Amino acid sequence: MTSTAITSRLAEWTAASSYSDVPRRVAEEAKNQILGMIAAVHAGHFSDPGRCISRTIKEWAGGKEATLIPSGERTSVHYAIVGNAALGLALEYDDYLLGARTGVSAVLTTLALAEKVGSSGQDLLLAQVLANEVGGRVGLATGLGPHDDQTNSFVHQIGSAVAAAKLLQLDAQQTENAIGLAMLQPPYLLPGGFYGSEGKTMTAALIAPIGVQAAEFAANGLRGAHEAFDGERGFLRAFAEAPLPGAFKGYGKVWLTESLGYKIYPGCAYIAAAVDCVLNLVRQHHIDARKVHSIYVGAGPLTLAMDGRSAPYVRGPDTLATTLTHSVAYNVAVALIDRELSPRQFTRDRIKDPAVWELAGKVRLSLDDELARRARERAPLRVAGDDGAHAALFDLESVDLVAFKTTFGARVRIELDGGRNFETEQEAPSGSGARPFDDRRKAVEDKFRRETRYTLRKERMEKAIDIVHHLEDSSASHIRELARLCCSEKA
Repeated sequence: MTSTAITSRLAEWTAASSYSDVPRRVAEEAKNQILGMIAAVHAGHFSDPGRCISRTIKEWAGGKEATLIPSGERTSVHYAIVGNAALGLALEYDDYLLGARTGVSAVLTTLALAEKVGSSGQDLLLAQVLANEVGGRVGLATGLGPHDDQTNSFVHQIGSAVAAAKLLQLDAQQTENAIGLAMLQPPYLLPGGFYGSEGKTMTAALIAPIGVQAAEFAANGLRGAHEAFDGERGFLRAFAEAPLPGAFKGYGKVWLTESLGYKIYPGCAYIAAAVDCVLNLVRQHHIDARKVHSIYVGAGPLTLAMDGRSAPYVRGPDTLATTLTHSVAYNVAVALIDRELSPRQFTRDRIKDPAVWELAGKVRLSLDDELARRARERAPLRVAGDDGAHAALFDLESVDLVAFKTTFGARVRIELDGGRNFETEQEAPSGSGARPFDDRRKAVEDKFRRETRYTLRKERMEKAIDIVHHLEDSSASHIRELARLCCSEKA
């Protein structure tokens, strides 16, 4: 597949797609994603970085095109995307799919723009799914290289461009220009800023509006690059050590949206299974944290790599919450003491508790060979080879995502003073794509109710959930009502 074919095929598929092309099972996952991301925005609003973000956005002048959630204030569509996307990542509470974490842009860009232009529920769902599919493929194509699905922020640029192109009803040529313009300057995220600062909140917020602007420029005739992805100087060569051009196959046959997993805890998905284990043990056995001698956590290589990247920025009680969302020791310790892991465990006061850090010092993380083996056997990228030597052979069209199950398993053993110990294992984290659909649907509904309860009355919560579940039958007025329902009544 040539570079021109990648760009033009993306554009042609985006422009030609209609809601009737989207299988119902895919649309239902998109609804889950909407609830999960709006819940993440609410949770982020009350976080320390969230307060900084909200104050800043309110100081910007803007129109009244879209809604800032959950404050309810109206501003320009670009500023609404910045504010909502930043809150959506403030606690790293977003969803994930194969290749990328697309939810912040796929949901929040699409919702803001749909509100402005008056899109129907079907229009919104279609644009959201297309952003997932394209963003996920771009992330997957660069999966063998210096970036991972947490730091490849360029997916928000391309995903927002695709969603905007669809909602603005651009034709194939205009959409190709929008993609070319959006990928003119793909961002390169610095790991130190991501793991060691509150800048993580900006990884989608400062990028997603560029994708929308690219589509707006294309709508008015500005032309973009037609060879944005491949070629000696294209995106894939610049951002991947072993590009996977086969990721740009299977449009309309393989739906990456089906691989969605949803976080029921703030923080990195690679920690979720360990937290599940800890909470299961402390609830079953009423473990007293003061009597814990040591905690052993076995996990796969992705968990160890993520924890290792954040480790240089962990500074005990002075550590930023945005760093601790990647720390196995902190999450395990605070979950054991508090018997929960929620936004409350990432406040400044909670982080400063010396008891948490004393227990965190007793956590031992190591590679679990059996969990690592199972993960390798189930990984759809195993055909590419560990060294990327066979990357050219990877073909997304041949991957069965229905059979593919995202698993970031963990095994936890808690040893008490005196020698008594408790052990359990969790292969598929709660909310992950490996769980049955009904479990995932319940997980996101519970998350939505849990994180909006401080802002919304029960009637508004349930009405918002109902609109999301019936989006395919919703009009533009329903979309605007959904945005209003998800905001404080004091606004």
